[in-house]
Amino acid sequence: MSSPAVTYSQTILTDDSVNLKSQITSPSKQKKITLQEPSENFYKTDSIFSFRSPKGYIPSLLFNLKEDVIAPFHYKRKQWLITGAAVGITAALIFADEDIDEWARTLKERHNLINKTSPVVTQFGGSAGVYTLIATGLISAAFKNEKGVQTSLLASQAVINSGITGYIIKHITGRERPKAAYIYSQQDGGKWNGPFGRYTQILPYKRSGFAFDAFPSGHTATAFSIATVFASQYNDIKGVPFFCYTAATAVGMSRLTEHEHWASDVFVGALLGYLSGKQVVRHFNKLHQNTSTDIGAEAKTKTELTFFQDENQIGLLVKW
Repeated sequence: MSSPAVTYSQTILTDDSVNLKSQITSPSKQKKITLQEPSENFYKTDSIFSFRSPKGYIPSLLFNLKEDVIAPFHYKRKQWLITGAAVGITAALIFADEDIDEWARTLKERHNLINKTSPVVTQFGGSAGVYTLIATGLISAAFKNEKGVQTSLLASQAVINSGITGYIIKHITGRERPKAAYIYSQQDGGKWNGPFGRYTQILPYKRSGFAFDAFPSGHTATAFSIATVFASQYNDIKGVPFFCYTAATAVGMSRLTEHEHWASDVFVGALLGYLSGKQVVRHFNKLHQNTSTDIGAEAKTKTELTFFQDENQIGLLVKW
C-alpha cells in the first residue's frame, strides 16, 4: 500500500502530464503561443489579408465605415459642441461662398505663380495623390520599412472611407459647382438640387456631373485623409504633421483657385478627410494595444515551474 505522500506526488505528476498534453494539442493554446511571437514583417503576416481577423484589411475597412455611420449616436456633449461649431462654420461659408469664389478666381488671374502651380497641386487630391500613396507603400515594402507599409495601407483605408461617405453626401445634396452654376442656374453659391437630383429632375437640357457633385470636395477629403494618417503615424518626427497638413491645405485652396468648388465644399471635405484618417488610426492602435495587453496578461498568469511525466519521459517545464 502506497503512502499518502507518494499518492499525492503521483497525482501531481499525472495532472501536470495531462495539462502539458492539452497545452500542446489545444488549438486555442497554440494560437496564443503564436501571438506571443511578434511578426518581424508587417506586410508578410497573413492577418492583413485575412477576411476573418479583425486586423485584416477588409474587416478593418468595414469596421471603420460602420463607425463613421454610427458615430453620431455615441456623441457626448463635447462632440456635439464641436459638431455644432462645424455646422455653424459651414453655414457661414455657404453664405460667403460667392464672394470667396470671386476672390479665389481673381487671385489666380493676378498671380502667375498660382496660375501655374494650382493645376498641378490640385491633382494631389486625385490621381497624383493616390499614385504617390501607392508608390510610398511599394518603396517601403522594397526597403522592408514596416511602418511605411503600415501607414500607406492605413491611408488607403482612410481615402476609401472618406470617398464613400463623400460620394453619398454628394448624391444627397446635389449641389452645383462654381463652373456649372455660371452656365446653368446662375444662382449665387450654386443650386442645391436635393437628394438624387441628377436622376429625378426633368431638365430642359442635359447637364454634366458638375451640376450635381460639388458638396463636399472629394479632392480635399482625399488629401486630408492621407495627411491625417501620416501626421498621426509620424507625429514623433518634428515637422511631419506641419508638412502634411500644409500640403493638404494647399490642395483645398487649389480647388478654389481652379474654380472647382465653393469654400464650404472644401471645409467639409477637409473635415471629412480628417475624421476618416483619425478613425482609421484610432482603430488600428486599439487593435494592437489590446493584443499587446492580452499577451502581457497571458504571460503573467502562465508563469510557473512544473515537473511533468509523459509516458516514459520525465522533464521540467518552465513558463514565464
